[in-house]
Amino acid sequence: MLTVLVLAAARCADELVRMFPEIRKKDRAVIAALAAAVAGSALIGTTALSVTIAVALCLWLFACLASPESVELAARRGSLGALALIYAANLIAMLVLLFGHNDRAAGAPFDTGRGALLALFAMVFFGDTGAYFAGRSLGRHKLYELVSPKKTVEGGIGGLLASIGGGAITATWLLPQIPMWHGLLLGALCGLFGQVGDFAESLFKRATGTKDSGHILPGHGGLLDRVDGVLFAGPVLLAYLTWLSPGG
Repeated sequence: MLTVLVLAAARCADELVRMFPEIRKKDRAVIAALAAAVAGSALIGTTALSVTIAVALCLWLFACLASPESVELAARRGSLGALALIYAANLIAMLVLLFGHNDRAAGAPFDTGRGALLALFAMVFFGDTGAYFAGRSLGRHKLYELVSPKKTVEGGIGGLLASIGGGAITATWLLPQIPMWHGLLLGALCGLFGQVGDFAESLFKRATGTKDSGHILPGHGGLLDRVDGVLFAGPVLLAYLTWLSPGG
């Protein structure tokens, strides 16, 4: 799983920057490698992650300074690469840290890290599914037409309720050590942040005229299209397990 997350960081960073024409093909290879290093450093801990992010940013900006075709283009390349490292790589590193919780509560089917990762995907994907069906059957009012014209208020509410349902499953099965009301609150927060993450990626696609971030998943677009909500919801669950959960 950890290897999958590291590879996912490289892929998501690549899918993000390839939307922008300023990023050259050889730039993408460098950004993907730095993104994998950032996500992988979280295996060691938060200090290693912070240092690796700083070093990766310095190396990337050095590369932009070393071969500028123009000052404006170098600045745009530098900014976009930095965005990929912070947005894609660093947020996936949060999932690596989340997976690193290896304690196991009595009655839990998985250790905390595996259970939390499954819970995170459940809450976000339940929300995606709920939003889709509620939007199709009940959608009347646009939620944020400027960024994502197809999303509706009704779909957003349906998605949020479905995420809360995912939180209930989290509290009763995947992470039984947390109180039920914590699970419901986590479902609401992860669902809300997941929807914001979806809009964030839609912002980049809308600005660049991109339909899908990639084609790695036939019929579903790119990997970033599938995990954009997870990227934003992950830090919420990680913060809870680090500071607020029973025994955290």
